[in-house]
Amino acid sequence: MRSRSARSILTAAVVVLVWGLPGCATDGGRGLSDAQDQAVVASTTTSWRTADSTATLAPPAVSSAGSWIFLPATPLLSVERLTGTIEPDGTFDMAFPAVDGDGVATGVDALLRQPVEHARALFAADLFEDESSGVEPSHLFGGGIVSLLDTRVVSVEYDLTVEWGGAASGDQWVDAVVVDLVDGSLVGPLDVFYDDSPWLETLARVAIVDLVERFGENVVWPDGLAVEESNFEHLALSAEGVVLLFDRYQVGPGVLGAPRVTVPWSEIGEFVDPNGPVGHLVAG
Repeated sequence: MRSRSARSILTAAVVVLVWGLPGCATDGGRGLSDAQDQAVVASTTTSWRTADSTATLAPPAVSSAGSWIFLPATPLLSVERLTGTIEPDGTFDMAFPAVDGDGVATGVDALLRQPVEHARALFAADLFEDESSGVEPSHLFGGGIVSLLDTRVVSVEYDLTVEWGGAASGDQWVDAVVVDLVDGSLVGPLDVFYDDSPWLETLARVAIVDLVERFGENVVWPDGLAVEESNFEHLALSAEGVVLLFDRYQVGPGVLGAPRVTVPWSEIGEFVDPNGPVGHLVAG
């Protein structure tokens, strides 16, 4: 991406957007990023269910500040479920969104399903390696919630929980995905922000202030909020701003769960490329 000084404020047609895919800390050091979509030596039974979604849809985006590529109308949203068993003692039940509409790119739904498929693969691998398996059944459940759906992008936040059989506590895995509905691409932060701007420092600053106000300075762990891209892997979008999802035990003790922070567009919008895939969200 070119630097801010090299970019014109006039916009050009753009494509793509989605934030980084899995990578989640857990109680026992297990995380979604550790699974390499490996073949799992375990038999599984899977079923799919579909249900209507109650998510609130964002209105079609319009702006005189640019000429981005949009769908003719906001896509329809539905919810599918990935359920089944993993022998000998595992079950999973996860929900994920699906979108359908005129102009929606092929492959969007596959990208929205990928985080739950990845979680299932990791869950199965962990069950296979767990020497305590067979004591009590283990369960993987949760799913994705749409945080933004308009005529350009869909953003989904995933929150998954594992209850390990016989264990005193479970794991919590989070992830975030944003997909460009026009061409079905995934994009990282550098496709959205000017690469020579302090976007990362701004996310860190706002997140620290928010978490300290909510939980207390003595509770929040600053190392997990250091200005490093690896600390801000799970980025989603909403009408209000950029949503940060933090892994359990990343920014504080397990009692905090997996904290969520919204960085308002008023704080971060000036660093967003107006010609980029989310330029329409910050245009005046």
